[in-house]
Amino acid sequence: MIAITVMTSPINVGASDLSESKDQVDFKNAMDTAPRGLNIDDPAFKLGTFDGNNGEVLRRNDDPTDYSGVLQVTNNVDQISAIWSNFAANNYFDMDKPQTLSMWMYFGRPYPSKDSDNALQVGDGMAFVLQNDPREYGAISTYKNTPAVGETLGVWGADFNNLPDYYSGNFATSEDVAKTAIQNSWAMEFDTFVNRLSMYDQINGKGVSFDLNEQGQHMGNNYPGEAATYNPLYVKRINDSNKKKRYFTLDHRQGNQYMNLTDQNWHHITIKWDPTTHNLTYSLNDKNLDGSWSNVLGYKYTINLDIDKFHFKTADHRLHWGFTGTTGRFTENNFIVFESIPSFINAESHVSIENITSGKPVKENDTVDFGDKLDFIYKLNYVSGTKDWEKILANIDFPSEVSFDSGTIEYDDGTPSETIDLKEISHNNIQHMLKKSLNSTHANALIVLHTTADKAKRSTTVSAKHASFKSDNFIIDDNTPSFRIRTDSLMISTDPSGTINFPNKDTIPDNILIDGSIWYGNGVPIKPSNITVYSKLNDSPSESMKLTKNKDYLTASFLLNIPKSQLHIGTNNLKIYAVSSVALNSVSAPVVLTSREVNISINVDGGLRFGEVSDNVSFQPVNSGYTGEMVPRQDGWHVQVIDGRASGNSWTLQARAHDLINQSGQVLNGNIVYKNVMGKLMPLADLTNIYTNTKDSDASQQIDITESWTDKLGMFLKLTSDSSAGKYSGKIDWVLNDGLPNT
Repeated sequence: MIAITVMTSPINVGASDLSESKDQVDFKNAMDTAPRGLNIDDPAFKLGTFDGNNGEVLRRNDDPTDYSGVLQVTNNVDQISAIWSNFAANNYFDMDKPQTLSMWMYFGRPYPSKDSDNALQVGDGMAFVLQNDPREYGAISTYKNTPAVGETLGVWGADFNNLPDYYSGNFATSEDVAKTAIQNSWAMEFDTFVNRLSMYDQINGKGVSFDLNEQGQHMGNNYPGEAATYNPLYVKRINDSNKKKRYFTLDHRQGNQYMNLTDQNWHHITIKWDPTTHNLTYSLNDKNLDGSWSNVLGYKYTINLDIDKFHFKTADHRLHWGFTGTTGRFTENNFIVFESIPSFINAESHVSIENITSGKPVKENDTVDFGDKLDFIYKLNYVSGTKDWEKILANIDFPSEVSFDSGTIEYDDGTPSETIDLKEISHNNIQHMLKKSLNSTHANALIVLHTTADKAKRSTTVSAKHASFKSDNFIIDDNTPSFRIRTDSLMISTDPSGTINFPNKDTIPDNILIDGSIWYGNGVPIKPSNITVYSKLNDSPSESMKLTKNKDYLTASFLLNIPKSQLHIGTNNLKIYAVSSVALNSVSAPVVLTSREVNISINVDGGLRFGEVSDNVSFQPVNSGYTGEMVPRQDGWHVQVIDGRASGNSWTLQARAHDLINQSGQVLNGNIVYKNVMGKLMPLADLTNIYTNTKDSDASQQIDITESWTDKLGMFLKLTSDSSAGKYSGKIDWVLNDGLPNT
């Protein structure tokens, strides 16, 4: 092994070595099962600069392409260590900004101890720490200027000098204990050894009572440098009340008890800070080892932090963050794998499913139909940071119950979309390296997988699927919602389906042919003579047809003709369903099955026209008025445009305002103006472009431009000087042009 720790420099990394761990079997298990993490062999972290720091960073494995670092906190008895974010490398916890930390923690297993009759014992555990200690990288619990192991976990005060001078009555105080802790700090402990001794003969000046009120392995949090964190208690000697000892318990505040941390498993924790509420929320055991979100109830709690406890002396509210850990008489393998450093990269992922067929999102436990088009959408958003999120490997699982049609990745820099090739798919998994990095300038990537729910032969529940987006400097995971694919007892499909568009009546054939298929959802053979297909176009009477042929022995087919003469301009609604009626014998009633209804929209372009346009509109009354006054509108304005053309067509709305004149023929000293989204006032003496639109779908579109008007946008009356009292009226011309304005 080559492993060098330079106490005044950033961490250097060595390969793992079983010989250094007291429990080699558990050490090997930890390394063999360690998840992928960040590369922390750069200056991102520094080991605590105090004598005897046992911390070390190891490689996860010998793979030269895997830079995952594993922080070894403890691996033997009587150890203490600390690792801190390095300010010089822009690694810090910024209390003024949202922060998210994500990491894996390993607490080892109970191990035989010779000084405890070979009983299985564990070490003391670890603590997550935010600190503004003047010692910075040298911050650690101390007793008589020496790092204090055991129940301190490297962060709490040392309850080591609690034996009194019986004659002078001098006892240590809570303040004395607090001074030996990491100062100006807050800590969340993961305590694996319970210190609950309180008998007179048990109080030995070695720190044995902090957990007197706790049950089993536990978590807790508080401010280590504050005297109120330590509760003083006395115990008298039996039969000699003149002799007593003082000891301290730790106020654990909010936490969890009866935990099982030393189970030889990696435990994931996510920590989020909200600067607006000063709430820090942690979620322990929120992920499975493969990175997918866990369905098992974990530990979650929200803690309100008092930032005054950090005693900032400037407006800079950045803290060192890191971990401390200790062992005493008993050993424990404690390791950490980091997934995110918020000051480097703070990013988010949002996963959703959109049912393109129904036009609705697919939420948890929703149901979709066989044949529905489903888009799996993965949104990556770079929130903040000092480094680019680069070389992002998208590792996406998608359900085996759907067929992959195509995939794209779009970035917000305006460049052409990136294609996900079918060759990148193996066993319903996609491995794709994003070609571009995300940063504060170009923060977003949108990954869309187009699929069809067509592989479920029967109604089935589709489980949540995991997606991870990993690089050497940031890792994030997400899960799709689970949903159900429904197949009917009697299934029907048509070609074409969905929407059929014609730009005008001249382009419609004399007969539109609808090719259909009918089959049983349970896959049994079908007899065409048992099937009747019913169709209805718009408001015409329903028509029926008996089937006469099979496509194959499992599928019956039909061909439906829609005459051009029966279609009108606009949207024509065609509804089709099938009924199967089978008599099992000559005396029983037939078994009737009805398929779901297929809806086909046949759009015949009806052109571009005005819809509702208000005949009478008004502005608010004015008392005298003053030069430059902007008079707002009253309610009741409507200017609606109906566009029945195909997608991609555009239109422009123009307006021209005439003078406002009262009953005496006097012209108002003012003009109607239009204020656009940029805040620019546009005079309307001549026809003026005020709104443009380009269709993004083939469906008929109705837009009332006044719905977007606000108290800062739309039509206003601008006064140029005082006017005589009276009621003024005028006219606005609205002109609708086919196409975009000539710029």
